[in-house]
Amino acid sequence: MRLVLLDGAIGVLVLATIAFAGTRTHPPRPLWLRTSGWLLVAVPLPLAVVLHPGQAAFLASVAAFAVGAALILGDEEQGWSRDDVEDETPPWWPAFERDLREYERDSSRRSEPMRS
Repeated sequence: MRLVLLDGAIGVLVLATIAFAGTRTHPPRPLWLRTSGWLLVAVPLPLAVVLHPGQAAFLASVAAFAVGAALILGDEEQGWSRDDVEDETPPWWPAFERDLREYERDSSRRSEPMRS
């Protein structure tokens, strides 16, 4: 029963680590480092699940998965963060606002009751 609790606690810790790594941004990492991260995500944990090794090997594969996810997540070039969104006005916006105001004036003139 203790091992189940330990595995659950480590699972929660790994999820928190991955979530934290996904929120941080940093300069893009070299291709070899990102490839290493993908290998750490794709190989050790699935292999441990298939082979049913001892508890220590399973925990090492979970740690490798967390490290691999941290290496993959958070690159600025991936654009997963909303911090890099520019707040500039699009070039078509002033013309759109001008046309909208003109339309509102025209429609309000048409809806006014005629005075005698």
